[in-house]
Amino acid sequence: MQKIKDKLYVLPIVLIAAVVPLIVRYKKIELGEVVASYWIRDYNTDFFSYYKMVFLLGFTFLALISFYVFSKKNPEAIKENNSVKKLYYYPIGIYMLMVILSTVFSEAQLTSLTGFPDRYEGMPVLLSYMLILIITMNLFRTKEQFQFIINALLTSAVIIAVIGLLQFFEADLMRTAFGQWLMLPQEGFAELSQGLDFRFEGNNILFATLYNPNYAGSYFSMLFVFSSVLYFFEDKLIKKIVLGAVTAIIFAAWLGSLSRAGILGAIAAFIVLIFLLNKEIIRRFKSIIVILLIFAVVFTMMDLYTDGSLRKEFLSLGQETQLAFSGETAEIEEIKNEDGFLIFNTAEEKLKLTFDDLGKLKIYNDQGEMLNLVKLDTHLVIDDKKYNNYIFRVIDSDKNNNKLLELRYGSKKAEFPYNAPINYFFILGMSDNIYPLQEVESWGFEGKEMLASKRGYIWSRTIPLLLDEALITGYGPDTFAMFFPQEDAVGKFKFMQSAKIIVDKPHNIYLQIWFNTGLVSLIAVTVLFLIYIFRNLFYFYRDNYRGYFDQIGIGIFGSFIAYLTAGLFNDSVISVAPVFWTILGLGIAVEINRSYIFNSMEGVSSDI
Repeated sequence: MQKIKDKLYVLPIVLIAAVVPLIVRYKKIELGEVVASYWIRDYNTDFFSYYKMVFLLGFTFLALISFYVFSKKNPEAIKENNSVKKLYYYPIGIYMLMVILSTVFSEAQLTSLTGFPDRYEGMPVLLSYMLILIITMNLFRTKEQFQFIINALLTSAVIIAVIGLLQFFEADLMRTAFGQWLMLPQEGFAELSQGLDFRFEGNNILFATLYNPNYAGSYFSMLFVFSSVLYFFEDKLIKKIVLGAVTAIIFAAWLGSLSRAGILGAIAAFIVLIFLLNKEIIRRFKSIIVILLIFAVVFTMMDLYTDGSLRKEFLSLGQETQLAFSGETAEIEEIKNEDGFLIFNTAEEKLKLTFDDLGKLKIYNDQGEMLNLVKLDTHLVIDDKKYNNYIFRVIDSDKNNNKLLELRYGSKKAEFPYNAPINYFFILGMSDNIYPLQEVESWGFEGKEMLASKRGYIWSRTIPLLLDEALITGYGPDTFAMFFPQEDAVGKFKFMQSAKIIVDKPHNIYLQIWFNTGLVSLIAVTVLFLIYIFRNLFYFYRDNYRGYFDQIGIGIFGSFIAYLTAGLFNDSVISVAPVFWTILGLGIAVEINRSYIFNSMEGVSSDI
């Protein structure tokens, strides 16, 4: 009976870690005028975040009730090892305070509370992460509780992995009648079903139920590392086979996400684990060889299916490293106004564009020679193969001989309004707003804007903002898109695909924390992480991984390292973050209870 009670206490946390990532459901959200101005329309059709947010907050409320009941019935358990808990409570408390203050002082309070479209990581969600951490580190005390959540986590991970692999092999469950029945409301079902269009589908890449391949990479890097450690320590044959199969499935999904952040996360975690487990690795090398052979077969099959895309993704890590040190010349070097001309310079050509008194487009090369234009349907092209990358279209205005010049360069496209009376070009940006041809303030990454899939550009425009309002309280939870310099249409056109793209995240969890909730909050979170890292690193370095809790503890530690490493290139997102904070809570729970939890020397084999 007591074992059942123990499981009921932790059930809400189990639901957060195992059920929330699975939720995919259509929701149409009407946007306020301010938020809509930073979005592509005045409403948002969400599948992957809104209901995750709703269920996360609901389960967190249940977890609070459970924690309250447990603390009333077991006050002595809450007080045990209080000195260790306080080490974590201080940075957690400071972070929670800064989240609240950043919301109070934000110029976008509504968004700080509710979150930005497609993300929904407002103040209540950020606070719920900390509550999940506190509750998890206090409630998990017995082997049965840990087994309960581990089994739920791995089951959930396998389901998500299978959904993702079906996408990878172009048999997307979300395209089936059953999948759409789960996702879509009955009202307007037929119309919604026909209009379904997921950004990443059909490219031999998976996003599963996690919205984005990058987020899938962060998720699967954690679970891949964790399941690998469980497999590593398992001694019973049947359970080892089961864990081997689970690990292979998660490994395949980790590969299928094609996320370099996820790849780096797992690699970093395994490097740390090899350092900590070196003696045990020698003792268990046979089982390692078996799983490595399975990995090789899975990798080869998936790579052949995608005509080598997996190999290219791994090899691209070397190219990114080279780019980080040497830089890369951008395709477009300069866009500006000069004496009534639109100056458009690339690495190969330098063009000057203008309109004559009759409103006709004129283009000159860097020698001052006028280039001959040929009409092709509704577009204009330069009559010279050297300029095959360029396509132009001129749209006339009824007022003052004004024009709209559409310029395509390769896969990139921008629109330049021309004001004839002042002989000046502008550029259309987000929401078709008109911006001058000038770039915004940047810091660092010059010549390296293309680093890590254009993250260099985003980081270079984000960093100058960190020393302003973000120094203390930040701009407010989930407000990045509203305070990032979206007016940098020139920079977006040069370094991203479109001048109209909305940059809604920094692609770095640490910059994200600093930007949204301030430097103080980032310091608090960093201290929290460092306490956990140093206390556990030194503990496991002394070969303390013979018992059950130490074995799952080192697996949790590896998962933690994977997420933090992937976080250098990925953001906190509601699809993955609840799992991370639960895992960290489990890791701290193992640490807190070392002195009084029975640490079985029989190992994982008797309990998983």
